[in-house]
Amino acid sequence: MNPTTRSLATTLAVCATLALPAVAQEKKPAPAAKPPAPAPQVRKPVVPPKPPGLGLKDGDRFIFIGDSITHQCLYTQFVENFFFTRYPQTRIHFRNAGVSGDRAADALDRFDDDIASFKPTVATVLLGMNDGTYKNFDMPTFETYSKDMLKLMDRLDAIKCRVILMSPTMFDHQAWDAMIRQNPEKAKGRDVTNYNAVLAFYGKWAQEVARKRGYQFVDMYGPLNTFTIEERKTDPQFTLIPDAIHPAIDGQLVMAYSLLKQVGEGGGILGTGARLVDGQWKPSSPQVADISGQPGTTVSYTVKTKALPWVVADAAPIGARFTHAGHTLGQESHIVVGLKSGRYDLLLNGQKVGVFDERMLAVHAEIEDNKESPTHQQARKIFELNKKRNDEAIHPLRDLYSQRKGRLRNARAKNDMKEFEAWLPEMRAKEAELVKKAEAIEDEIYKANQPPVLKVEVKPAPPVPARKPAAKAAPAKKAA
Repeated sequence: MNPTTRSLATTLAVCATLALPAVAQEKKPAPAAKPPAPAPQVRKPVVPPKPPGLGLKDGDRFIFIGDSITHQCLYTQFVENFFFTRYPQTRIHFRNAGVSGDRAADALDRFDDDIASFKPTVATVLLGMNDGTYKNFDMPTFETYSKDMLKLMDRLDAIKCRVILMSPTMFDHQAWDAMIRQNPEKAKGRDVTNYNAVLAFYGKWAQEVARKRGYQFVDMYGPLNTFTIEERKTDPQFTLIPDAIHPAIDGQLVMAYSLLKQVGEGGGILGTGARLVDGQWKPSSPQVADISGQPGTTVSYTVKTKALPWVVADAAPIGARFTHAGHTLGQESHIVVGLKSGRYDLLLNGQKVGVFDERMLAVHAEIEDNKESPTHQQARKIFELNKKRNDEAIHPLRDLYSQRKGRLRNARAKNDMKEFEAWLPEMRAKEAELVKKAEAIEDEIYKANQPPVLKVEVKPAPPVPARKPAAKAAPAKKAA
């Protein structure tokens, strides 16, 4: 074997030797990989559903801070009525802390006596109408307002009170012009040329502050302006604010509705009944019991109600028309599915409340504004009791705090606080008397607002009597 051949053979042998382990590895199956250990099961915490709306609890203390628009005790009363009828098992205490003519600085002056002493857990703040001083926008005036508002918020935060900021309401320039034409004296010292725009700016500042501080915000300005502009398309003289500043009763309902809707309150109070299943009447919800009747023609049952309707149409018909407040914030509907074609009487606790055909009953027979309904009548009694509470105790209390503001200003002007401080014990005694009276009427409200068990009956309505044909007129006699 020559050297070249020997070298080639040696190379092939080395290559074969090196390849043997590889061949052996290919023949030997690789060990199976161990499956990864299962990830530990982490139980997610059960988060209870967020309560609707404000989620007020038993014992919450709700205060309305404001100026004369709050002092009127109107939008505040509508809001109180809503909670009295919607949550009858939840005892909520209310205090109106509005004073006519107030600015944010005035609310700070009475903070300890009028606000902190109530120990509020929730506060609405409606200020700005007077803070703008009824003139065109200027930065020093706005800076005073914003500085005092921030101080007020800091003090509310310090007592751990939940805050709902509200924009100022609308200044109605058209109503102002009409009023001044009749009484020019009212315009003295006021140049309100762009005042509605000034209030818009103040409101948007409040909205941004609410966002930064984590507060809820309610736009009062937008709804009042929007409804007014829309209504003037058909009635050019229309206004919700006859004196340009203080919303009348219909505007106050728009305010109450805006507050409740924007914080998430709402929905119906009742929407249930019976349905025909396999030839038998069955309840539509656990609230319904004691069903009986002839399948397809008559049915009766009891239903346990949880709330009363928010009846507002009588007090503020225009505001109710704009907002559909009764429907959206207190709808009461009775539903019966499976009736034969025809007209049916609906009776509640023996009282006929309406006539509906089978299609209307299958969708819903809506009755919250029906004056014959026992729940409507009960809700009206609550409203009347709360009006008594506001007229006889709350409004006089606000007048007392208005007197306090005047006396305090006079004392500061004279740089002598002795007379003011000597009067304070008398004021506090009157305040305690009015608070006691308000609490006594509140006790009456919480006894009278407990919702009833309703006996519902649906039965065929009597036939509508046929109209008699009109008598033919006798032919006129010809003149002789």
